[in-house]
Amino acid sequence: MHKHQLSPIIKVILFSFIALMLIRLTLYNFYLDDFSNLTTYEFFYSLFMGFRVDMITIFTFSSIFILLLLFLKGTKKRATIAILWALVLNIIFILSFSDVLYYHYIHRHISNELFNLGNDMDIIFSMAFGSMLPYTIGATLFSFIFLYFVLKTFTRHVENFIDGRHIAIITIITILVLFIGIRNNFGGKSFGTSDAFAVNKVSSGNLALNGFFTIYRTASESKKHNLVKLDEAIKITQDALRSPNAKFIDENYPLLRHYKKKEKEKYNVVIVLLESFGAEHLDGFTKYKELGVTPYFKKLSNEGLKFTNFYSNGYRSIYGITSIFTSITIPQGFNYLGRGLELSNLSYLGTTAKENGYSTISMQGGNRRSYRVDSVSNLSGFDEYYGAEDMPNVEEVEAGRKPNTGTYDYNMLDFYRNKLNKMKEPFLGFAFTSSTHSDFHVPSAKYDKFPHDLKNYNGALNAYYYADDSIRRFMEKAKKEPWFDRTIFIFTSDHGHGSALNSIGKKYRPDDKPLDSIEHFRIPLIIYAPKIFKAEEIKTLGSQNDIFPSIVDMLGWEANITTMGSSLFDKDINTRFAYFFAGNLIGLITDNGYIKYNFKNIVAKSVDDKNLQKTKKLLFCIDTAEAQLIQNNKWTK
Repeated sequence: MHKHQLSPIIKVILFSFIALMLIRLTLYNFYLDDFSNLTTYEFFYSLFMGFRVDMITIFTFSSIFILLLLFLKGTKKRATIAILWALVLNIIFILSFSDVLYYHYIHRHISNELFNLGNDMDIIFSMAFGSMLPYTIGATLFSFIFLYFVLKTFTRHVENFIDGRHIAIITIITILVLFIGIRNNFGGKSFGTSDAFAVNKVSSGNLALNGFFTIYRTASESKKHNLVKLDEAIKITQDALRSPNAKFIDENYPLLRHYKKKEKEKYNVVIVLLESFGAEHLDGFTKYKELGVTPYFKKLSNEGLKFTNFYSNGYRSIYGITSIFTSITIPQGFNYLGRGLELSNLSYLGTTAKENGYSTISMQGGNRRSYRVDSVSNLSGFDEYYGAEDMPNVEEVEAGRKPNTGTYDYNMLDFYRNKLNKMKEPFLGFAFTSSTHSDFHVPSAKYDKFPHDLKNYNGALNAYYYADDSIRRFMEKAKKEPWFDRTIFIFTSDHGHGSALNSIGKKYRPDDKPLDSIEHFRIPLIIYAPKIFKAEEIKTLGSQNDIFPSIVDMLGWEANITTMGSSLFDKDINTRFAYFFAGNLIGLITDNGYIKYNFKNIVAKSVDDKNLQKTKKLLFCIDTAEAQLIQNNKWTK
């Protein structure tokens, strides 16, 4: 029995606060390394900001139910409304806890990319009922227990139902409390994601925010890109990209550049995009102790052009694919390629290749529709496309070692080689691997270099070891093909893969000190063509956005294209930079260092005070120019 109708409401609200705070503390304990830079004061201050975030989340989606339950008297009516409320809260809890698990892969909270995860449901389901099965069971049990708790709470008799003048006063007070709680700010704009940073550290914001909050707050956030006036943004961005070898040609499309045709041999191009090949984990690229997981990749890099100062433009595979196909960093709040970005005119790698007489092919080791790479490849100008369903199994797979989704890397790479054998030269090919995506399946025990586990860093290391051997077999066979001497191979990654000094990594690298967080964006780039290029280590700053213009320049194509990158071979580029996007953050890397910005504060930096304002201004201009020109369909003709 409840004393009055407020009692059960308060119980559910308190339970909700406790649940979200426990989820936050779970995040903290799961990823202690990510929050190790917080002092004791900063830790508790961040938790307080988290309490504010939870208040906004709970009150925003509970207000209508709370107000209804103040007035409804019938037990059945109250129970019905209470169950509906519980279902909404349950969604908040489940998404927030799912975000804790998702955090493992990108080391930030999920944002509006949630609305694009439907393309990857095969991967998600395989994880939910595979390595994450205990969590799936736990979440299901919690859901039923919570719903039962709410049902029992609201079917109890209310001893003293408040009504009349008293309920009017209570209603006014309740509305006022809810309003203040939702706004959580007495002046200016209401509390937003950038306000959750108790201090200017990424870890503080990650601890304070919850996954549900970042999802619904970024669902429509695409109008932040007015950090400077557009005219100024365009001018400064042009100055950074400026080169006499790629001149701006149209005032109506201010970043459109012209590459003159050069009399060069039409070499073939074979691109291999490697899943989660973060440089910090790889032999030949890591600044930590090498673990011997990619010996062939190291050998390959030492025989080709080895770019050691190269970065991804985002945290997800489709962002990397978008950057390579279009040379665009997806602006914060925008949909990626295949989900809306293409509504504006863009420059496409495949289309440009075909315009210069190349035949084109694209494929991935995942299922055909994963990340919608089938439609993305088509709109990007690739004539042929294949997925895992098209690839025969040529790999030796031991019993019980079949991957849940997609196909093993060697199956795809051998299929790739066979398809290239039938292509008309010159050709441009693109292939995206999958075996180094969790869960970390490997085809046989001979690749269990470390104690194998589908869901931890040991599994990831074994997957690297397997992928490395797949590359070895692919390349050694390719060397025997008649087109090999006329072909340029490009190996890079879609994004990094967390920290190499996680709890398991520390055991293998006990003497190493943690590097700056920007290391998680560093990826390898190898341009391998021993008959065309002499082996060289190149420290030129670059990113995925530079691959498209580099191919154009390297092959002497004639092209009018708009890119947020420049040729890595152009020594006349005014300013080298890598512009990246990571959920609620944007960032810029220059030769002077890097900054990360959350649309309110700089939350991490290595740039010294002398260059800080200059770097910040350049980031603001690049972000504003790219976003507004794409939005206004003034990116390219």
